[in-house]
Amino acid sequence: MKRDESLLREILEEHARNPYGSGILEGLSDVVEWKSPKTGNLCRVQIRTENNVLQNILTQVEGSALAKACASIMCSELEGETIERVQSIQQDLQRWVEHRISPNQWKGDLEVYQSLIQFPERMDCAMLCWRSLGLVRFD
Repeated sequence: MKRDESLLREILEEHARNPYGSGILEGLSDVVEWKSPKTGNLCRVQIRTENNVLQNILTQVEGSALAKACASIMCSELEGETIERVQSIQQDLQRWVEHRISPNQWKGDLEVYQSLIQFPERMDCAMLCWRSLGLVRFD
């Protein structure tokens, strides 16, 4: 069931005020960063995997409140998932943003992307962390 727009906005605002997964990770498996050529925003993603599970994911975002909120949502929804599931969620989100193909089910706060899709000018910030994550070598 789709949540109402005001609740989705509250979720984004809460993640922007109190970001989950922001910081520096010790003992990491990989670290990548992506800088948006459009906005200059930067997102660094650090991960630690063990037994094919994303144990920890942290981000450092230099950018808008929306970019920080979306990175927080990404971290909170992906941590503890199998690598296969992480990649599946990432692909589902990419298909939604690029082709408007909706996932069968939205995982938790990722549902905010249903609302964000209405604002194409904001998608660069909303997808910053996911583009960084796309550079991770899960091996």
